[in-house]
Order: sequence, then structure tokens, then C-alpha cells
Amino acid sequence: MSPGTRRALMAVISLTAFLVIWQLADMYWFNPRLVPSPATTFVSAWQMLRTGDLEANVGISLWRILVGYVAGCVLGIILGGIIGRVAIIRDLADPILEMIRPVSPVAIVPLAMLWFGIGETSKYFVIGYASVIVVLLNTAAGVSRTPRSRVRAALSLGATNMQVFLRVVLPSAVPYVLTGMRVALGFAFMGVVAAELIGAHRGIGFLIMNSQMLMETDQLFVGLLALSVVGAATDRLFRYILDRSMKRYMQFLEES
Repeated sequence: MSPGTRRALMAVISLTAFLVIWQLADMYWFNPRLVPSPATTFVSAWQMLRTGDLEANVGISLWRILVGYVAGCVLGIILGGIIGRVAIIRDLADPILEMIRPVSPVAIVPLAMLWFGIGETSKYFVIGYASVIVVLLNTAAGVSRTPRSRVRAALSLGATNMQVFLRVVLPSAVPYVLTGMRVALGFAFMGVVAAELIGAHRGIGFLIMNSQMLMETDQLFVGLLALSVVGAATDRLFRYILDRSMKRYMQFLEES
């Protein structure tokens, strides 16, 4: 059996077992009003697909994730490059980052509302915050761990400090940056639910919270299911693009 076939088979077995446990939980352990059955959830999802309601919520959430995630990654790479390259800035920034890192995106929501109101900017801010820290830390780690032998070799050949940074340090940090971006993508999906607590009228987070208030647990489960499926599919797409476009760096990452 090939590795691909084995992975597909294990995925089918895992998902089937999950659905069986979910059905048993609905039948014997929980109130069906609190835990709808898989059939009820899928019927509700189908009805929402037919009306276009589910696609609209998923689409607006994906747009918010894209904007916030890209902004967070760009800021994280720039700041991480500076922090990783300049020792005194790294020493000064480290205590601040250690304090900021445990603060969850949910805790940032009131601050985002105060600074940016209840419009789209505050939602992008929360998702960007969820993404930026992990990219920053990984970029700083990658830059600071550039092998000294490579830097010395470039300097001995007459390279300037800027050339060393652009042609030696940054390429050496790419595997760390890519790892940070992949982890940050998951954080962005977690952050979108917190972001859509801010005066949203559309989005998966809005769907989940609104369903909770209306006790429509089948639609709440549809929202959770949509978030997990879209998040997993996006992660797979991200890995596929990396495997195809940056194979050399990914091989280095796997070896390290």
C-alpha cells in the first residue's frame, strides 16, 4: 500500500469513527437540542448552501482572514528581521514579546473597538494580531540563527552588510518564516471568531454567536464545521503551494 493510499484510508477511518461517536453522543449521552445529530447538521448545512447563506458567511470571513493574515505576516517579517539582526533590539524586545504573547485575540477585542470602532479595520486588527506574534518570533529566530560560517564567508568575499543580510541571512531564515506563516494561518482562523464579535452582520464567527443566542444549535454546529473544514483545506492548500514553489527550503526544514 502506497503512503498516499494509507493516509487516505486512515483519514476515512478517522472521520467515520468521529461521525459514529457524534451520533452515539446525540442518541444516548446529550440532549439533542444541545448536540444535534450529524444528519440534522448536514441537512441544515445543505439548506444554508441552497439559500447561499453559508457561502456568504464563509466568503466574508475568508476575506477578513486574508487581509488580517497578510498584514500580520508582513509586519511580523519586518519586525522579526530587525529584532533577529540587531542584538540590542532583540534583548530589549524579548521581555515585551514574552508579556504580549499570552494575550489572546479575545482580550484584544475591547481595545480594537476603542481604537478602530466597530468597522472592518478593527476585525483586520484582531486577526493581524493573532498572526503577527508567531511570524515575528519565528523570523527573529531564523535570522539570529544564521550560521556564522556563511556570514564570514560572504564578508571575506567582499560583500557589504546589506548584501549579507539580503543574500545570506534572509534566505537562511526562510524555513523559519514559512513555519511561522503556517502556524499563524491557524491562529488567523481562531482569531476570526473573536474579530467577528465586533459588530459583524456576516461571517462564520457571527453565524456561530448568533446561532448560540437563538438556540439554533444545528446552525451553530454548521458554523463550527465550516470553520474546521475551510481551515483544514486552506492549510492543505498552503502546504501544497509551499511544496511546489519552495521545495528547496521545505526540504531543508524537514532535514533540520
